[in-house]
Amino acid sequence: MSNAYRTTAVPVARSQEQIRKLLMAFGVAGIQFSENFESGEINVRFAKSVAANLRTVSVSMHIPEPPKVHQRAVRGRVKSAADRREQMAKATYRALHDWLKAQFVAVEFGLLSFEDVFLSHFEWMIDGQQTTVGKILIPRLETRPEFLIDRPRD
Repeated sequence: MSNAYRTTAVPVARSQEQIRKLLMAFGVAGIQFSENFESGEINVRFAKSVAANLRTVSVSMHIPEPPKVHQRAVRGRVKSAADRREQMAKATYRALHDWLKAQFVAVEFGLLSFEDVFLSHFEWMIDGQQTTVGKILIPRLETRPEFLIDRPRD
């Protein structure tokens, strides 16, 4: 993990609020956070109107396991496993905030379109199940002939 996030003191709730304010400032219609405590997955969903079409974006990520280092002391004590997991959650939410901000700034500046940035995260309904474009396409990139690019032959 980058040192930029490893020692953040920003609580998860504050990062969520800053993400909420950031997304509102960029004109999203709604925001939803979710967290699966068993799997360590977090998700932020938001809806935004793009060219008169409402796009629902779902960004999911896994909170990394904390380092197994036990000799780190904070104020003379070793951090507990729960404290280390909470630190990883704080770091993950800060990284998510910064990533979202960078994506929206790139769109606002005209470097990329909203679709360029978020296409993989667009929600899609297949057989009554919600998924994302990325979850559909990414596993097929190397196995499906229509996604393979012919390599030059020697």
